[in-house]
Amino acid sequence: MVNVEVVIGLLAAVALLGALAQRVGLPYPTVLVLGGLLIGVVPGVPAVRLDPNLVLFGLLPPLVYASSFRASGFDLRPSVPHILTLAVGLVVFTLAAVALVGHYVAGLPWVAAFVLGALVAPTDPVSASAIVRRVGAPERIVAILEGESLVNDGTGLAAFQVAVAAAAGGFSIGHGILEFVAISLGGLAIGLGVGGVVVVLRRRIDDLEIEIVLGLVAAFGSYTAAQAAGCSGVLAAVAAGLYVGLHAEDISSPEVRLRSEPFWDALSYLLESVLFLLIGLQFLLIARHLPGPSAWTPIGEAAAVLAAAVLLRFAWMFTFARALSLLGRAIPARVERLHPAELTVLGWSGMRGALSLAGALSIPLLAAGRAFPARDQVIFLVYAVVLGTLIVPSLTLERLVRRLGLAQSLRLRDQELEARTRVARAALDRLDALTGSDREAEAEAGLGHLRTLYELRLARLEARDHALGPAAGDAHGDRLASARRELLGAERRALEDMRAERRLASEVLAAVAHDLDLDEARLRR
Repeated sequence: MVNVEVVIGLLAAVALLGALAQRVGLPYPTVLVLGGLLIGVVPGVPAVRLDPNLVLFGLLPPLVYASSFRASGFDLRPSVPHILTLAVGLVVFTLAAVALVGHYVAGLPWVAAFVLGALVAPTDPVSASAIVRRVGAPERIVAILEGESLVNDGTGLAAFQVAVAAAAGGFSIGHGILEFVAISLGGLAIGLGVGGVVVVLRRRIDDLEIEIVLGLVAAFGSYTAAQAAGCSGVLAAVAAGLYVGLHAEDISSPEVRLRSEPFWDALSYLLESVLFLLIGLQFLLIARHLPGPSAWTPIGEAAAVLAAAVLLRFAWMFTFARALSLLGRAIPARVERLHPAELTVLGWSGMRGALSLAGALSIPLLAAGRAFPARDQVIFLVYAVVLGTLIVPSLTLERLVRRLGLAQSLRLRDQELEARTRVARAALDRLDALTGSDREAEAEAGLGHLRTLYELRLARLEARDHALGPAAGDAHGDRLASARRELLGAERRALEDMRAERRLASEVLAAVAHDLDLDEARLRR
């Protein structure tokens, strides 16, 4: 039974540390991990053990599903070669190379060394994608990071399953490769099947609450079904999320899409925050089992494994990924070319997270009737890699993106204004085609208010461009923004008066408040 006080304490810590991260301008995953480390060493604070089942079955499915659902909005096709080579090729390369380091440097038996490699091979770039989004890095970097994280978690866990099975004996390389392929393809097939059923059901439903429930069913159902079949639950949740996301505009009304996004955003933030906090809280529990004759021996081994994980990613980026980018010159329609600056950011974004640690903690105590070899040592080494790749890169990634000239906040703002302006002009052009130049006919058809609406929208966009452009802060833009805020304030006061009168239905007032919130959010942007 979960301790209620512990759950309340975790939620309170997430809220306080998340607010602190915003106040000091640091990535929230870093603040949560460091905060968990500090909380864990406070005398009297109860130990909070990270339950692998909680991560793998309770928290991971909705996180993976939500991420893949959002990733479906990217145009991933130009980045598919890079995503696949990173999510499969780099995972296998890192697994093998880290296993060598684990065996020859840390002295792990081969089975334990391969388990270590499988656990630290997949990345968890929640922090990286959040940071590069905030500084406006090129979309293809974000798309590659998102796509890599969605696929390599599944391939990494599939490799982990194979490695753990090898500890029980009866393992061969050929059998391991076949099992790896079966686990991966089976997970994808099950996820697509579950996603297809959810799409069919949601086409017949237009209700926010039911569609959210169906989304959770898709997340947990695809993951659980794949795990029960001995396949990759992560890849199943990825496939389900991508399939449902690709059909989102066909199966949901705009109102449902608009109102469901905050739910998934809040759920993802909460689950990610709890995971990062739990990573920090595990330090003392894992440090108690430090292997070796002295504390310095495992620390040195951990430094070697950490250095290998970081350097291997950079080596891959500037050899295989660089060659793949150069191939894009000859076949530009098939392979997207990445520049050295982008390869550097991708190389520095190889953060490991809760999935690696949960996998380490789920290593069985016994294998083939004997104690699993070097289990405590593997857990400590995985934890060291998670801490090392989370804290240092996340604190420096934003500065690196800016130093390399990849921050594009102003460029993205200009592109957004251009897109909105073109959409509004397209509507006005279509209105002209419907009515021609006969304004009397337009008035008789009741279309005059539509023209006024879109002309006002264009005027706001042009004023916003003028106010936020190179001449930011000029008197015209300031007066316009100030006047709009005054009008919104008057509208809100009128709404409060209607609430006080208690004459209109609360759901009517809630709908009006929702529209005012949308207007104010647009003004703040």
